[in-house]
Amino acid sequence: MNRARKLAGLGYSVIPIQGDMSCGEPKKATMKWRAFQKRIASSEELGRMFDERAGALAVVCGQVSRLLVIDFDDHLRYQRFCRHLPQYADSYTVKTRRGFHVYFRTEAKVPSHQVDGGDIKGEGSYVVAPPSVIAGVEYLAVKRVKPVAMDMRDVDAILSYFHVGSSSVKCPLQGVTRGGGTDIAAMYERLSGVIGRNNALYRCACIGRLQGMDRAEIEKTLLRMHVVAEGEDGHKVESRADRFREGRRTVASAFGRGVGAGQRSDGIPNSVRERLLAAQGSSVTARLLDIMKMAGWAVESYFRMSEAIEVCKSYGLNRKSVMAALTGDRCIFNGRHIIARRYVEYLDMGGLNVSKRGRPTQLVFQVPSVARLLDVLDVGWSPSDALEKGDLRSSHAYRRALHREYVKRLSPELPMAFFARRLGVSARTLRRYNEQLGVQVSERVGRFPLSWEWLKCLPRRERDEVRNQTPGYWLAAGDGARFPAWRHIGATLLRRGVEGIQVCVRRASALSLGKADARPVLYEEMSARAFMRVRLWREGESGGAGVVSRVREFMKKTWRGIARVGYQKLRLGFETVAVHIAEDKIAETIRGYLYAEDGVGGEVRRPARRGVAYRMLKEFGEGNVYLALRDSYSELMASMARHALRVGDEGAGAGLLARSLA
Repeated sequence: MNRARKLAGLGYSVIPIQGDMSCGEPKKATMKWRAFQKRIASSEELGRMFDERAGALAVVCGQVSRLLVIDFDDHLRYQRFCRHLPQYADSYTVKTRRGFHVYFRTEAKVPSHQVDGGDIKGEGSYVVAPPSVIAGVEYLAVKRVKPVAMDMRDVDAILSYFHVGSSSVKCPLQGVTRGGGTDIAAMYERLSGVIGRNNALYRCACIGRLQGMDRAEIEKTLLRMHVVAEGEDGHKVESRADRFREGRRTVASAFGRGVGAGQRSDGIPNSVRERLLAAQGSSVTARLLDIMKMAGWAVESYFRMSEAIEVCKSYGLNRKSVMAALTGDRCIFNGRHIIARRYVEYLDMGGLNVSKRGRPTQLVFQVPSVARLLDVLDVGWSPSDALEKGDLRSSHAYRRALHREYVKRLSPELPMAFFARRLGVSARTLRRYNEQLGVQVSERVGRFPLSWEWLKCLPRRERDEVRNQTPGYWLAAGDGARFPAWRHIGATLLRRGVEGIQVCVRRASALSLGKADARPVLYEEMSARAFMRVRLWREGESGGAGVVSRVREFMKKTWRGIARVGYQKLRLGFETVAVHIAEDKIAETIRGYLYAEDGVGGEVRRPARRGVAYRMLKEFGEGNVYLALRDSYSELMASMARHALRVGDEGAGAGLLARSLA
């Protein structure tokens, strides 16, 4: 109460909020507060407002308090802001649960809206003030200085920092500006005194380039202003000719490097492509990511679905496929969006379009960085094979191109099943790819001479064994005759004195592309001990299933139980929702889902978001709502390994445990 009166005395409009007195909506006001967007409550009114329902206090933003607050969602965004705009970072700052609130005093009217990495709190909004406690976390003032006073020019600089380079300015798909054009001369005049002449020139040149202006037109518009602009204090004195030459180099760098060149991806890693092909059984998402890279879309820039459909059409990706990759059944992996999306305010080229009314929001998508793709898909980094535009025209052409580049780069010696799994196709389709690409497939055969000393390396055929051949290895005589590699057949050939008896083992085939001297069969010398290792791996020590077969059988037996092993079931209550589910403003869900028992034997599943959880608790009651959290890949492998060891399958358990520790 004393804190509220003190803030009101400093010219802030203060209202009470529920705080931890309410488990459901701690930031909700305890009263109707619309009137206090126009005036500051009196001392008597504050005494009536802050009753037993008030658990915390908030400050109303906007012109009533002459207050503008930037709400940063995380530390990274705040640190980037401090690094880029240090003149505004040294202001009154409050540490929140997830990030920071930075306070500014201004007479300017700024509507509240969402920006990349946080929110701008202006008209029609309020912020939690210290020392309030929300969800057990106290809001603390970490910079106890006076809020920086800003005029309209400073507000424009702040808004330009957050909005220049957003979806309204950059169009990474077509390289042109949407809507009306920006007056880059006015922008240079506004920014040159804030971020410096050269920085302002480079930024305005980039905006002009995106608007379709050529280099000569930008130089004609900006260089005359740049030459006569005043420099910062302490800046070395330059002649106008030197400044003109320096300005031309700056404009040239904007055209040479491109906008956001420092954030461009080096390519879509092959591990990302392979994971998407195997997990989705479709190539639409992988092709869309490659189109982003090939079209030069700037990393972390925003685009609309209509823009994606328009550009992807020229690459052979149709409307239905783009919608499936952005909002359909191909957009999520392990409960997370592969391509992030968010709802933003309508923006014009100068910043906010304050003439809009109602709820002016639109859905935009963000070009993912390589780091995000690796994190969402839970894969490691790998090289990226370069593709051509024609390779993206169809799913068949895309998979075939990936196979072509892999063979060309490595000339691998691997089983055909590996290539088929990598591309998510059958062995028959892979053979067709090899024929179409002209891939030379050389069969590799390891061999060693058979003697009485190494006769025991061959398997013994049991009485109930009806097979007449040993798949994968055989005995070859000097005259070219072939025999099954059973021990008794080898002993018979040795007693008869047959010359040149070799034990042959089929190894992984060698693939090459463009080699004219490729031979159909490559013979390699191997030792008897190496043959024993191959045989034990394939068949097992006692003629039963080998390690590979045992792992496959284990996967088949436990496949139905993976859902139980891979999810952690948590019962939710009103007081535990905030603990288990993070507040989410950009439509990104966590790795899991909410479900409840509907009372008639059915199950209701909904996205794992905090607001949805509270509504389900009200609808189904406490004790009937659960949060299913998906375990990570390593946890899943470890759980399967423990189960394998419990049932006595040591080979499969050891293999799975090694994968969980990788």
